[in-house]
Amino acid sequence: MDDWEVLLKTAGQYYVAGRYSAFAGFSPVAGNLLHHAVEMYLKGGLSKKGCNRATLKKLSHNLERIWERFKKEYPDPTLGNFDQAIPQLDRFEDIRYPGPTLDRGMITVINYPRGVTVHPLDRSRTYELSVATIDEFVAQLFKTLGANPVVFLTRFFLQPIAQEYLKKDNWAGLLPDPGRR
Repeated sequence: MDDWEVLLKTAGQYYVAGRYSAFAGFSPVAGNLLHHAVEMYLKGGLSKKGCNRATLKKLSHNLERIWERFKKEYPDPTLGNFDQAIPQLDRFEDIRYPGPTLDRGMITVINYPRGVTVHPLDRSRTYELSVATIDEFVAQLFKTLGANPVVFLTRFFLQPIAQEYLKKDNWAGLLPDPGRR
């Protein structure tokens, strides 16, 4: 298996774990897990284009930098639809080392369906996550990469609970109905 395939499969694990965490109310951990999912999906795409491990490591965990590099490698105009989602999700990397969030406080907002947004008063301390946007983003990444999500996500069907949280309110329709295999 090539590096990019391993990265996409690992990203799928973070994605399912992040979705579960969001629905379970594990805030802000859900955002951090979904940050890792998106990071791995993007790095998987870069690896598919020939980016080596050392270069991927130098990109670190900075989603905005990884995103800019990804868009250069994949000049798909539909990717621009997610330009605002990347910095919002990138903020969740802060909780890995929670000093700043402990110093200033943190408000986490998780939005589930499309179009529902909470606008808190203090944006500087607000970490906002839209599960629907992440679902749409992941679906678009699979299209952009020319990769079949069924291949990279069906291993989760082995565990019914993973399948449940992958499909629960997943507006992007990433996978076909499992009853129609």
